[in-house]
Amino acid sequence: MDFLEKRAVANLVERKDHALELVGFENERRTYYPAMSMWLKLEHLRVAQQLAEPMDGDPQPALCTSLHGVAHLDRQELSIIGIPQKATNTLQVTFEARDVGAADRLGLRALEDELGISMSDVALGTARLGFNPADEETGEPDQWWLACHIPPACLAVLAKAISDGQLGAVELGLTLRYLYTSEDPAAEAIRQPRLFLRPNESDDTIGWPNIATGYVTHLRIDFATVPLGGFATKGDQEGAAKVVAEAVSSLGPTLMNLRLTVRWIGILIAVLLFLEVLERLQI
Repeated sequence: MDFLEKRAVANLVERKDHALELVGFENERRTYYPAMSMWLKLEHLRVAQQLAEPMDGDPQPALCTSLHGVAHLDRQELSIIGIPQKATNTLQVTFEARDVGAADRLGLRALEDELGISMSDVALGTARLGFNPADEETGEPDQWWLACHIPPACLAVLAKAISDGQLGAVELGLTLRYLYTSEDPAAEAIRQPRLFLRPNESDDTIGWPNIATGYVTHLRIDFATVPLGGFATKGDQEGAAKVVAEAVSSLGPTLMNLRLTVRWIGILIAVLLFLEVLERLQI
């Protein structure tokens, strides 16, 4: 994105229902509606630790844990109103720990009322979604990012699963302000509509869009299945064969004992039958 594109201004009209109308050069209009939700799948999560500023009067720096990875939109793309060609379906995601309080619950309720959502979602954390344009001086490319804060206990569970190699699929659901969709939510969509950030609210420049802010409303964590014998990789055929061989070998004495038991039962049945025949002959 060059400098002129960063400074380009979109002619936006905000409606009472919080929808935006983009007015073109020939007065054509395109409407963007507030998005009700955003769904992502997370991959390549890793644990990072760093020293942070002391908190609560503690003179020593605190060692803070955070998670970093990639978030994928589910069959959607994310762009900016005014430059739809600047699109992505992946974001760099970070998770840090923060307690969820009453203010977050009230904030989510107010946001859902604003969006016209009549759902009883619970604030599981907070989220911020943004776009940083490329910097020619430093060589940094365009970056789409998502920063989430979730309760410390949840972060600890995720970090442990990652460290133990037991983290499977992770699904994330968000409700955000300043996130828009190209299709009317009231209409029956045939496909997943594209999502958009709005240009900067102060001057409508499209190169530095507003940061979408809101809440985590869904977080599903699936844990990886542990294979037989604790082998973590499917390709460990030798290890799997060894486990099966050990299992069969351990069954050997049991099968031998079972065979002897069956043999003695057979002999006992034969003796009983012979005695019954003798008893009948005596009669």
